[in-house]
Amino acid sequence: MKLFILIFIIFLQVNNVFADEMEEKIKEFILENPEIILKSLENYEIQLEKKQNLESKKKIIKYKSDILDSSNGLYSGNKKSQASIVKFSDYNCSYCKKAHQDILKLKKNFPNLKIIYKNYPILSPLSEKLARISYLIANDDNKKFNIFHNSLLSNKGPMNDKKLNSVLKDLGYDLKEIEKRMKSETINDVLNKDIKLANNLELRGTPVFIIKDEIFFGYVGYEAMADALKD
Repeated sequence: MKLFILIFIIFLQVNNVFADEMEEKIKEFILENPEIILKSLENYEIQLEKKQNLESKKKIIKYKSDILDSSNGLYSGNKKSQASIVKFSDYNCSYCKKAHQDILKLKKNFPNLKIIYKNYPILSPLSEKLARISYLIANDDNKKFNIFHNSLLSNKGPMNDKKLNSVLKDLGYDLKEIEKRMKSETINDVLNKDIKLANNLELRGTPVFIIKDEIFFGYVGYEAMADALKD
């Protein structure tokens, strides 16, 4: 890496008479030693990842109380457990649905685990509607929320009012009535709190997982999360 930089600096400093000749020599050197370029790119990616991880850890420390807050009822498992996964998701996100199966497996294999759910509805107006309903049900009954949450993330294909009405009816809710209740200031506040937290953490999509002091962006699979819990 240092050799390549030195060659580049020399190239910048030579006069125009030798510039073309030097350019050809540099091209020849790179073609004969491609591993130098590959190594420099690899080192850059490693340094960039370290920097991003450090910034992420700083954000987790700064917003720790908001991250671990489950007072809105959006959680499953042992409420008092210190072992937790925080998951940001959108109910219309296909990878969030895929990750949900990993979460169910983790809950089975880590009986004391607590899952804290954060809504980050970015895909469609329906995503926000489903998020609002989740807060409302969680405020009424955590067990009903978990049934609702599992039903939505286990649903194959896009959600629609017919499917939604069926899920709500099984839980004792009427869709038209719940659509009125979900527009309350209380629901506005909890939704805005989750969105603000996601923005503060500079999230750009879903799913996102926070385990201890580490952020996992996108779908990472069961093993990555299980390993993070074991460390």
